[in-house]
Formats: sequence, C-alpha cells, structure tokens
Amino acid sequence: MSQIKYINLADIRLPEFEAHKSINNDQISEISKSIKEIGIIEPIIVRKVNKQIEIVAGCIRYRAAKLAGLKALPCIILQLNDDEAEILKLHENLKRIDLDHIDQGHTFVMMQEKFNMTEETIAASSGKSTAYVSQHISLVNIDAYLSAAVKNKTLSFSQARELLQVKDKSTRKQLMQYCQRDGATIEVLRTWIKEYNDQQAIKPSSSEQSPAAPLKYETVQDFRKCEACDKKVPLGHIRQVFYCPECYNAIKQAIENEKTKQHG
Repeated sequence: MSQIKYINLADIRLPEFEAHKSINNDQISEISKSIKEIGIIEPIIVRKVNKQIEIVAGCIRYRAAKLAGLKALPCIILQLNDDEAEILKLHENLKRIDLDHIDQGHTFVMMQEKFNMTEETIAASSGKSTAYVSQHISLVNIDAYLSAAVKNKTLSFSQARELLQVKDKSTRKQLMQYCQRDGATIEVLRTWIKEYNDQQAIKPSSSEQSPAAPLKYETVQDFRKCEACDKKVPLGHIRQVFYCPECYNAIKQAIENEKTKQHG
C-alpha cells in the first residue's frame, strides 16, 4: 500500500504537459482559502523523474497550496513510467468536472503524438467511446475558431460537433457566427447544414459558376407542441418545469377535464 509522505513544495515540479490549458485563478484562490482553514484533505500523486519529484495528479492543489503559503505537501509517490503516468493523469482529469471539452481534446492529441496511442487505445484507457475521443481530437485539430468558441462557452460542444460536418472552413465559421448570434438549437443547425450540403450537391461545374455570393441563412424557429392546448410554441418561449409524477398526472388530468368541458 502506498504511503503518504510530506515533500517540500520547492522539491516538487509541475509536469511537462498539463491537461488544463488555462488556469482558473478564482478557483485556485477559493481552494487556497479552504487549504488555509482545513489543510489538504486529498494528497497529490507524484513520481520520481531524473531525481526530481513530478506531479502526476494534483496540479491545481499544488498551486493553491503554494498560494496558501504551505511549505510542504502530502504526497503519494508512485513508480510510473511516462505512459503509465499519462494514463493515470487522464483518468484523474476526466473524472473532474472542470476539465472542459477542449482540454480533453488536447489531452487525447498529446497521447496520440507522444505515445503513438490510437483512438481505440485512448478510449479504452479513458473509459470513453472511440467516437467521443475522435470527435474531441477532430475539434482541436481541425478548427481553432470552433475550439476557442467552445472554450469561451459561446458555442456548445454539440453545436461544434455538428459544424465539423461542413468541410469549407469559411462556411463553417459563418454558420458558427449565426449560431452565436441567433442561439440556434441543434435541430436548426442541422437544417442549415443540410441546406448548405444540398446546395453543394447541385453546384454547377467551375466553368459555369458565377461569382459566389455570400451565404445567407434565415433564422429558423424551432417549434414544439404545447401539451396543454396543442398550440405550436417557439422553442425560445418554452420553459422547463419539474413536477413529481403525481403532480404531473394531476395537472394533465385537470387540463383534459377542462378540454372536455370546452368541447362538451
């Protein structure tokens, strides 16, 4: 069983590759306050590399402890080679909710490039599907605009995944901007992409083409049927409300009774 050992912060180094591409200073400050009050509950995981101590899991806790003024950290020292360290790091990071889609993508790319791991091997190691790994790798490799938008939370990962189906980069960027402007749902975005692909399928040969006009997409409203009155309501006007099964059935029955009275 691995033992916990206190190691001086000055003797610990950060790893060459960190999954978190951007550092959330507010998060580190918050953790630092907690450390000052109750200390570090979960030891960080480290390994020996060329007579140095390198962090495998716990970079954020390390930074927070440093900010809190700690001189030493509780550590678990494991004997790991590079591959084993990265796989453990991957498991630790993927189970934490603060590792976003882009950071995951960069982690998968690093494992491909540094350790020649296939998408299938990465998927097996991380507990994700091969499709999940492939989509994240494609996002960070193919389009920097999409990656930045997902990172900044102006575009969802689901929207970015759909947009990757558009091969032309300028059109992809244009559709991304429409999504950001209009708040398009996945259904609306798929309509736009289908429209674009249909246009491409019937496009005349290059000798017959006139100068290309900029693409224009109308804002498409997505409608859903109201369960109470059967009217079609724009998606933007729909609000999600949670009921227990008993209350939901009671409300639904009351609506049905009212409908019966009106049409009786």
